[in-house]
Amino acid sequence: MKPQRFHFLFAMHYLRYGFLLCLVPMVQALIQFDLPALFAALWQDAFILAACFAAAAVVWWFTRFTVEEHDVCTRQGVLVRSHHRYSAKSISVVEIRRPLHCRLLGASYLTFYFKTRGTRRKVKLCLPRRAAEAAADALLPVENDVRVFAPAGFEKLAFVMLSANVLTSCLFLWLGAQRLTEWLGSDVRDKAFENFTKLESLFETVLPAGLALATAALFVIVSAAFAVSLLHTTGFRVCRTGGVILSRGGLLTKTERRILVSAVTSADVRVTPVARLLRRRPVYVTAGSFRGGDMPMMVYRAGADRAPQALVPRYEPAEGPMCRCARRSLPQFLWKPGTALAVSLALCGVALWALPGILPVLYVPVLASAGCLAQSAEGYFVEGMARQKGGALCVTYTRFFTRHEVCVMTPDVTYETFRHPVSVREGRSDFTVRLPCGIKCRARGVMHAAADRMPLPG
Repeated sequence: MKPQRFHFLFAMHYLRYGFLLCLVPMVQALIQFDLPALFAALWQDAFILAACFAAAAVVWWFTRFTVEEHDVCTRQGVLVRSHHRYSAKSISVVEIRRPLHCRLLGASYLTFYFKTRGTRRKVKLCLPRRAAEAAADALLPVENDVRVFAPAGFEKLAFVMLSANVLTSCLFLWLGAQRLTEWLGSDVRDKAFENFTKLESLFETVLPAGLALATAALFVIVSAAFAVSLLHTTGFRVCRTGGVILSRGGLLTKTERRILVSAVTSADVRVTPVARLLRRRPVYVTAGSFRGGDMPMMVYRAGADRAPQALVPRYEPAEGPMCRCARRSLPQFLWKPGTALAVSLALCGVALWALPGILPVLYVPVLASAGCLAQSAEGYFVEGMARQKGGALCVTYTRFFTRHEVCVMTPDVTYETFRHPVSVREGRSDFTVRLPCGIKCRARGVMHAAADRMPLPG
């Protein structure tokens, strides 16, 4: 591959310093508050922006990127120059992201994830579109697209619902409302609240008055989550060719990922409340330092536990005596702080619910606490770990409203055990597996003897 310069968009972030410097003449013009001072400030700002643009052009001119036979090399800097060389064999995932502004300018963000964290977890570059595609083809070539997963119909709806992140959408919705208020004034906010009031009155016709506001807010948040998920999952499909997993999708932001199958460290099957309702199971894949938590690689029907083997042949579902090994006594189960907090909130909620004049807005935390308690109660029976016949390690644990069934397929992990006085008396401990990407899988209350003798995955 011939040496390529970075895309000029890489150097544009230097212009933000120019915009900060432009505030100084404008402040001086506001202090004098006359027309000649304003024109002088505008000329000074134009000179500052021109100088910053010239500096950015010089920085861009001295950038180089190339993919050699066994290495990936980058060069940048003018007075202080840096030269980085990465081994092509150490790369586990290549990601190409093209947001809308990059697509208009012909740029792409190329990200490398490495098999081991080492000194850097990933390297992100801004390259021209063709250079990014050529680098991906040189590092992880794809010969043909053998489709493994392409949702359609009900599978498409299930994939969108399982990919929706309600917490992220809440933050996105709040920040978006704040920014729109700053740009367009308070009239937009007043209009939004007026429409929200109409939505609340609609819910009041079918629900008790106290639940109307909470239900309307939840409806808006969930709708925003589905809208964001729909933008990310439009046109999504996953292919596997030889030793590479290829995924493509996105409407506004086009995302392409190439994952080396031999570098896959774990496959996480997440059983969420929505997954239980739809009887579908999303599969999230990690490879080296790549966490892969923003979008599942595939979704399969509940009961078809070996479906992920179409992507990762080394995957093994949780089988054998794992659940029996993980059973623990009820006092040790209640010892965990998170469970005790959930129980306390549930009991307080029930007590307050029985009092007259209780605010219905407290129904939501009471139901959330009851859900956490039910999830922890399920973890009492299913959490655990077991070594499978093929050498993989399966860890099942619960966190908030989600049950994780993780198949660990790499020996590059760390085991940890934690014991408190109650667990020591009962011969049990918390078993934690640390993956190379930094994710922790913790099974609570397993037999300490089994955890202490657990071999590393083969």
